[in-house]
Amino acid sequence: MRSATNILPLALIMGAVAGLLVGGFLNIFNVPVMEWAISLEEAAAAADTPANADALAIEVGGISVSLGMQRIGLMAGMAVLGVVYAALFTGLYHLVRRAAPGWNVWAWAIIAGILGFWAVSLFTQIKYPLNPPGIGEESSLLSRQAFQFLFILLSLAAAAAGCWLTALIHQSGVRGGPRLLRYTGAALAYAVVALILAYAIPGNPDPVPEWLPESLVIMFRSFSALGHLLLWLTIALGVAGYIRYQERGVTAAGRGITANAAAPAAQEAQR
Repeated sequence: MRSATNILPLALIMGAVAGLLVGGFLNIFNVPVMEWAISLEEAAAAADTPANADALAIEVGGISVSLGMQRIGLMAGMAVLGVVYAALFTGLYHLVRRAAPGWNVWAWAIIAGILGFWAVSLFTQIKYPLNPPGIGEESSLLSRQAFQFLFILLSLAAAAAGCWLTALIHQSGVRGGPRLLRYTGAALAYAVVALILAYAIPGNPDPVPEWLPESLVIMFRSFSALGHLLLWLTIALGVAGYIRYQERGVTAAGRGITANAAAPAAQEAQR
């Protein structure tokens, strides 16, 4: 069975591939929503300053990036994000395997993927929703990003600590009711830490503009969350699938070697 260190190169490759695939998914579904938001933002700005509408169009055209470059940039960005998530997945996979050593590689990988999606993506997006263009003030950008990064670090640390505590409970040798009680205590401890994180760290202070439809915001956030889920699950299933494929190949090769070695002995016995 591969160790956590051994699966890191495999996970990084799967992360890059998963990022490209999810980048294509977001190009199809989320980029049109972004374009819709940008067009509404430009229309709102032009309505506020009608006398300078032509100047606004020139300014926007001077700094904007072509749609093709935006789509390529999205693919590249998701590939990089996939590599980062793959590295985090490797650590979570190792912790899950220690917490449940009797399970198989599919269970370890899927649980690590779901755990990573919750701790890094979904929980963070509940606290700091991914917003389309038009939401967010430049003056609060640095503080929002700093608090969001801190939230991700603490959320990931809490999830890792929960896995580590579960592994300690498993290794303690306690059985029956006392063991279940300890597992329940670990789950409650994580829930308390998660609630503290959710309420103690400042959220996003920027409101949604009135000119931005609620349906657009919901659509953008939903596609973004789904993209992150697909990214984590693709990494998990890709890693587990390749490990199982290799294991079957090694097993088949071992059986072939055993059969070849046994053939001369059988022939000798027949003589």
